[in-house]
Amino acid sequence: MMAEYGIIPGTEPSLRVQRLKENFLDRAPCMCCDRAVIYTEVYQQWESLPVIRRRARALRETLTRMPVFISPGEIIVGHPASKPRSAEVFPEINIKFMEDIEQFETREYNRLRVSAEVKQTLYDMWPYWKGKTLTDLFFQMRPAAVRSGIATGFLSNTHEWSGFAHVAMDYRKILHKGIAGIQKEIGEYRKNLAVTDPEFPRKSSFYAACEELCEGTLVLARRYRTLALEMAAVEEDAGRAAELRNLAELLERSPLEPAANFREAVQSFWFMQLIPQIESNGFSISPGRFDQYMWPFLERDLSAGKINFQEAQELVDMLFLKFAEIMRVDSTGAAEVNAGYASGQNLVVGGIDAAGNDCTNPLSYICLTANYHIRLHQPNFTVRLHKNTPADFLNQVILSISGGNGMPQVLNDGLIIRSLTDHGIPLEEAREYLPVGCDEITVHGMWGRCNGGYLNMAKALEMTIGCGTDLEFNKEIGLRLDADGCDSFEDFMRLFEKQLSYSVELQVCDANLADHIHQQIMPLPFISLFMDDCLQRGQDVTGGGARYNTTGLVAVGAATCADSLYAIRDLVFENKKLSLQEFREKLAHNFHNDEYLRQFIINRLPKFGNDVDGVDSLAVRLTGCFFDNVERYKNYRGGAFWPALYSVSAQIGLGNYTAATADGRLANLPLSDGLTPMYGLDLHGPTADLKSVTKINQSRAPNGVIINQRLTKNLFVTPQGREKMAQLLRYFVDSGSFHWQFNILDNQTLLKAQKTPEEYRSLVVRVAGYSAIFVELSRKAQDSIIGRYEGTV
Repeated sequence: MMAEYGIIPGTEPSLRVQRLKENFLDRAPCMCCDRAVIYTEVYQQWESLPVIRRRARALRETLTRMPVFISPGEIIVGHPASKPRSAEVFPEINIKFMEDIEQFETREYNRLRVSAEVKQTLYDMWPYWKGKTLTDLFFQMRPAAVRSGIATGFLSNTHEWSGFAHVAMDYRKILHKGIAGIQKEIGEYRKNLAVTDPEFPRKSSFYAACEELCEGTLVLARRYRTLALEMAAVEEDAGRAAELRNLAELLERSPLEPAANFREAVQSFWFMQLIPQIESNGFSISPGRFDQYMWPFLERDLSAGKINFQEAQELVDMLFLKFAEIMRVDSTGAAEVNAGYASGQNLVVGGIDAAGNDCTNPLSYICLTANYHIRLHQPNFTVRLHKNTPADFLNQVILSISGGNGMPQVLNDGLIIRSLTDHGIPLEEAREYLPVGCDEITVHGMWGRCNGGYLNMAKALEMTIGCGTDLEFNKEIGLRLDADGCDSFEDFMRLFEKQLSYSVELQVCDANLADHIHQQIMPLPFISLFMDDCLQRGQDVTGGGARYNTTGLVAVGAATCADSLYAIRDLVFENKKLSLQEFREKLAHNFHNDEYLRQFIINRLPKFGNDVDGVDSLAVRLTGCFFDNVERYKNYRGGAFWPALYSVSAQIGLGNYTAATADGRLANLPLSDGLTPMYGLDLHGPTADLKSVTKINQSRAPNGVIINQRLTKNLFVTPQGREKMAQLLRYFVDSGSFHWQFNILDNQTLLKAQKTPEEYRSLVVRVAGYSAIFVELSRKAQDSIIGRYEGTV
């Protein structure tokens, strides 16, 4: 049985891996600015270059000049910043964070230490970038209605603060061709480009940018090779000196040539994973089906005796640690939406292949053990399940989940593949689907623009109750509709659906604006190198060069909205305990002196997640309305908009801007996350949760659905408990749900971590589609996780 390759109980990572993890946790997150200095110099010197050439030149110069280092014990090299556990600044995207830089070390979210030298350097370059950044262009170009929606937490668009990503590149390309093969491919396209082609100038600039980045990648590898030899020459430990010399020898070929073995494949993979993080600070550059494209290299090495399973396990463990190094400098607004240093690098194992057969392999098991060994917040680790998932693999999945870092999350092949084919993806390609970020779904050759912006459904309801006026800020930001004149709940629902339709219009507007702005000033030539059809078309991904072009639009707070609609129906229209005007006043005043009413709503009215048709049917209706409206539009690149029901941590940031809601939630507290029931109100266990959520047609949300579940630790202690968990996961597959993820921590542990955070610096929890170190989250985020109901079976 394959389980012999990843026996989790009782295993520990190697001493080397344990030291590397301790070194990581010992470091406080810091801000660096070497990339910012280089980009500023290049942008100033080469202002006349086409923007794609200027960006390629700046990235190549950064790969050539940014400080490089090899940490003690490392054998996979390459860092995203100039120092360990640090984040670089992207001034061409956002320099507005400078207004808050003095608070970075003490703010609630994503704190970073900033040295006096870094501050002064950034203050010196700030004047050059004012008015020229990506963020500035959004402020200049947004229509007034969208600006108001952003300001009041009705809408949120992470791509006003960050580069585009949410992509799974084709890692097979660098493994099987190497940079030399890719350079040859570019040369052939460039040679065959006719000067009479009307698009010759654009294509020529694109190919020149790609060539420059191939050379920059090789320069970076040569710099690490030189450093490894220099360190080996002065290293007193003979074993470590030999490792460094072996690393230098490996870097002669990797990533220049196709990978000849598993070690070379891992190093080439890491360079390809690393460089896009330096090109753009975009979220969720995701490794995809790592176990599928990497297994042939490991299989050959194992057969030839070049590596054993223990060595392979250590190498994958170290790679999982490398993912955790990816960090970003977030402004205050961005940090609220992405609390916990989220980077969304989704690595997936298991599932079926293009022919429909189970394709788990020994590397799938090694990755499960790596997650158990490392137990940090990255990579965002996922398992694909299906009806024929092997029992021994499922058992190992459960043991890996029991590690307690909220991973792996699980996806349902049956539902997701059907969703993709329903949306026009050929069956064989759909079977090879790739989750990115949280669980946004793509296939090879897809530029998914997965997180195209958040819509606050609770705010849409708030504006309906307020007849177009926002109750939190007393601003008219919605359609002016006379909800007070409704004679029935059905009349009210029709007004809410009109308000939701208008909300989606604004969301579409901002998503298309984002595409336009990024295409103009933030092309991504490195990512384009590894996306199907971009080289053939001579077109960057931001301009529509990929084979498939979709944009995901995200709705936040579905359960909050459904529970609130039920309360309005019950209290206002059916039992007539108060008028809509009276209810509006109570919400606007945050239930002041109305705690009895609030507790009645919370404790006596049914809530989504408990298999109660009366409230579940409202969730079905409002999500269906969202799906209908999203599907009406085409995106900037001529593709489709795909709906999603997840939130990353936007339920916290958007909740900060949302008045009290009719479900009893107080103002400024988090909304429900994803399609998860409101925290603490799903009182009948995980099967009731699934029964509620599967009433919603999740196949209409191919851009992703998130469902969080807290489970008692006792479920994983005994063979009988683990068998119940296996049955639960089989039921998840059979039920036709999309996604499930788990927190396995008890409240006693979480409360202790709040009191003595220094003792729990490695405690990782699932937030909403991603994991984070618990003590690095804000108090609101921590409390929302503690408030989730702890279920059992």
